[in-house]
Amino acid sequence: MSFLNRAAFAALTLGLTLSAPLAQAQTYPSQAIRIVVPFPPGQAADLYMRLLAERLTPRLGQTVLVDNRAGAGGAIGMQYVTTQKPDGYTLLMGGSGSMSIAPTLSPSVIKYDPVKDYEPIAAPVAVAQVFVVSPNSPIKSVQDLIASAKQKPGAVTYASSGAGTTQHLFVEQFASQAGVKLLHVPYKGSAPALTDLMGGQVVMMSDTITALLPQIQAGKIRPIGVTSAQRSPFMPDVPTIAEQGLRGFEAVGWISVLAPAGTPAAIADRLHNEIATIMADPETRKKVLDMGLIEMNIPRNKVRDFVTGELAKWKKVIIDAQVPIN
Repeated sequence: MSFLNRAAFAALTLGLTLSAPLAQAQTYPSQAIRIVVPFPPGQAADLYMRLLAERLTPRLGQTVLVDNRAGAGGAIGMQYVTTQKPDGYTLLMGGSGSMSIAPTLSPSVIKYDPVKDYEPIAAPVAVAQVFVVSPNSPIKSVQDLIASAKQKPGAVTYASSGAGTTQHLFVEQFASQAGVKLLHVPYKGSAPALTDLMGGQVVMMSDTITALLPQIQAGKIRPIGVTSAQRSPFMPDVPTIAEQGLRGFEAVGWISVLAPAGTPAAIADRLHNEIATIMADPETRKKVLDMGLIEMNIPRNKVRDFVTGELAKWKKVIIDAQVPIN
């Protein structure tokens, strides 16, 4: 084969290679799509993904299903998606715990890179927590909590559902930013932690607003501060922690939609735009807010930077709080 023929053949091959993803994107989707949720059914993230799948189905013209692959704190589902074809037919629910906390907390278990192994599609929603105390507590605000902790360093207790959970780390971020030392009391789940809080065995705890709202409304616990940047529509009279002197404080769990690395940009863009359109629908927004979720709607080209920042943020909190790493 002459040089000119070889050059022409190479150009043709390159053209076909480059046009393959475009052709794939133009015919996408031509079959059912599944969203892998690395947690059991019934959790807030799972319910949100089912709503999203329901709304995506008519817009894409193909059935969108939720595939729960729980285990190892989300690691099984996260790892599974890295083995799937990057063709847009297997998507993933990425959460703050599995993407920004677990890689630092459990490096012996985590075999995926939350930044490099996935193509970001969207980061549409987040979930805030609320700091609560017993109704008989003299602590009525975040400033009261800080003052008490400074008066008795290391003696003010807080409960969590376990070491390394967001309920634990959100409070540790708060303590670090406030310059105080609190005593962590881990429990095997939120229920026993809440029971001891209401019984006065611990001073405070943090958990999602929807989880604690029934007890708050019943007067069994008192909210003193919300961890998000904005107040919660469920409790508009409860100020944020940032409003109470800790400027810039924000701690939320977030939910993202991802695909295996290498998924064509045109497919990822299409999915991002569809999700953005769905989230702009008033009926969908109401359903999302009723779930206790906060809209984030991070642009697709900013999601990877967001994940990178969250990973660094929680790594520092974990190390500074000397949380056991396995």
